[in-house]
Amino acid sequence: MAETIEALRAFGPSFTKRGMQGYVEPLGFPESSLSSILVAIEVSKSSGFTCYRALYDTFHHFLGPDTETNIGSLYDVARTGLIHVSGVESGIAKEKYRDEHRVLPSLADRTFSREQIERHVALGYAGDISLEPFSPAVQSMPLKELAAAVKQSVEYLRS
Repeated sequence: MAETIEALRAFGPSFTKRGMQGYVEPLGFPESSLSSILVAIEVSKSSGFTCYRALYDTFHHFLGPDTETNIGSLYDVARTGLIHVSGVESGIAKEKYRDEHRVLPSLADRTFSREQIERHVALGYAGDISLEPFSPAVQSMPLKELAAAVKQSVEYLRS
């Protein structure tokens, strides 16, 4: 954590001078050095710079160490600058989820992305949300099919 804070302190003056925001994104993979949204918020605060916000990723949150209990009681949604959303429909074990399994959220989503977004909105989040499907199956869709799939996914997330 100390190295992350040091890095944020090093970049903070540059970001601040240019009016930029920096997003600290925890990756929920077991091998990640920063896998908790709560820790991401803490290191951004500890940097001493107000230019940093946490990037909440529904996929990585699902894989990471944070529970619904500590998110509900310890999480400061005001420190979130952006939400990435994707879903996983594969029946493989959660421990095997990787970026290539990330598809557009739908009713078959095993990561509960819609519920995660609903929780953020209930906590007062009103910022941007971006789709982040890394699956080659999504990325290789013909444009018309992709547009229809994105529209269907957004409608699912709104319902």
